[in-house]
Formats: sequence, structure tokens, C-alpha cells
Amino acid sequence: MANSHADAEVKCTIVRIARTDDEERPVFGAVTEEPCTVLKLPGEDTDISARIGSSPDHPMTRPRREDAVLLLRIITKANIDDVIEVAGIRLRVTSISPSYDSVGKVAFHVVQAVMCDTAGNEIGPE
Repeated sequence: MANSHADAEVKCTIVRIARTDDEERPVFGAVTEEPCTVLKLPGEDTDISARIGSSPDHPMTRPRREDAVLLLRIITKANIDDVIEVAGIRLRVTSISPSYDSVGKVAFHVVQAVMCDTAGNEIGPE
């Protein structure tokens, strides 16, 4: 499961996308830090299905080789298209799905993300 010793939490930086400018470039908003668990980074072929937990309708699609998969706490500030920086890698969130414990309560959020091409000096509040 997600809380095994192999799945240690690390610091993730969540950068909100406030809006897009006239040229459709993202304008960054609030920056927060929160713990996350990295299950898979882009380029890895790791089978993570047993480590994600259960979901009654399995809304998460099977991760592709180019996807990263993270576990975020249920109080996460992350949303679709936000940027997550973890382990020196910048990722764009493509999906967020809840995962449930054995009694049906949300245990954490499973986040799928892809490499982000946003330059580091562009990130920060508007």
C-alpha cells in the first residue's frame, strides 16, 4: 500500500495556474508546499496498481510510460493543469482521482502528471 517504507513522503511544490494571458501562456498564482509520495516518474515502467489502493469506479486511467504518478493527501491544493515540482522535476497535473480505504473513506488522491515545459523563472505569483 501507499504507506509502506518504500513509499516515503517527500516535499512537493504546488504552483497554481491562476489564468492564461492573451497569448494563452499560463499565469501562475499561489505556491504551496505539501508532502507527496512518488510512485512513478516519467520514463519508468513500474507497475504501481497494487500500491494505489482501491476506487469503486477506477476513474484513473492506466499510467503511460511518460506519466508520473504521485499520491497527495486529501487536503491537497493541487488541481488539473497545476504545476508540481518534485525531486527537481517539473510536472503538469493531467488527472486527479480519489483512492479509498477499506471502509470507503477517501484515503488520498492519485495524481497523474506529465513533464512540464514551463521555464523555472516564469513560476511565481502574478
